[in-house]
Amino acid sequence: MIKAIIFDVDDTLYDQKSPVETALAQTLDHALSASELAVIFNRFRDFTDHTYHQVMTHELTLKAWQTARLRHALALLNLPTISTDWAIQFEMAYQQALKKIQLFSGLSTTLAKLSHHFQIGIITNGPTEIQRQKLHQLQIERYVHADNIFIAETLGIAKPDPSIFTTWAHQAGIRANQAVYVGDNATLDMSGAKHAGWQTFWFNHRQALATSSTVIPDQTIETPDELSDLLMALVQAVTI
Repeated sequence: MIKAIIFDVDDTLYDQKSPVETALAQTLDHALSASELAVIFNRFRDFTDHTYHQVMTHELTLKAWQTARLRHALALLNLPTISTDWAIQFEMAYQQALKKIQLFSGLSTTLAKLSHHFQIGIITNGPTEIQRQKLHQLQIERYVHADNIFIAETLGIAKPDPSIFTTWAHQAGIRANQAVYVGDNATLDMSGAKHAGWQTFWFNHRQALATSSTVIPDQTIETPDELSDLLMALVQAVTI
């Protein structure tokens, strides 16, 4: 029986592509096509997901990592060399745009109903201060107790390490098979949670390809409406 539903943050609770597009529009001197923006965002997310451990292990400073992320995201465009100053301007614009993020449509109502029947949690990679600011902007404290928010930098453990999931379950006092993890990344989210023995809901709204045939999510959904419907079905199942 499911007792806890835990969420990723970036591109799971809100549309992360929007603040990236806003920051590019404010700092780049020419417009980008929809296809260019899609490629840039995918490379931005891919770099974030696969290299954040270098910040955790102090191989890179946060600022150096952010600059490298932007350079990687824009590498396929015919642009002049991206200076550190320009990268800093982008990052400042991006952080400002993050102050306007909102939960995906319908998710606020769904989270409110879930919180009456399940423990709700957060497990997210990223710097503590930045992730907490996002969660505050999304008003997550309305649905999630502070003790149930796990941020990689704070714990010194990052996804896909299964121990971040097992630690959450141990603290919450539940068994692994009583937890569901909702995330958008097949490797960090689905693989990590599965190896911890959790159930998994893959919110694949970017229509990404699965990276491992050995890890199969319990459910795959592709739109915010589908996600809300799936989560509300859990509520209905415990209230019958």
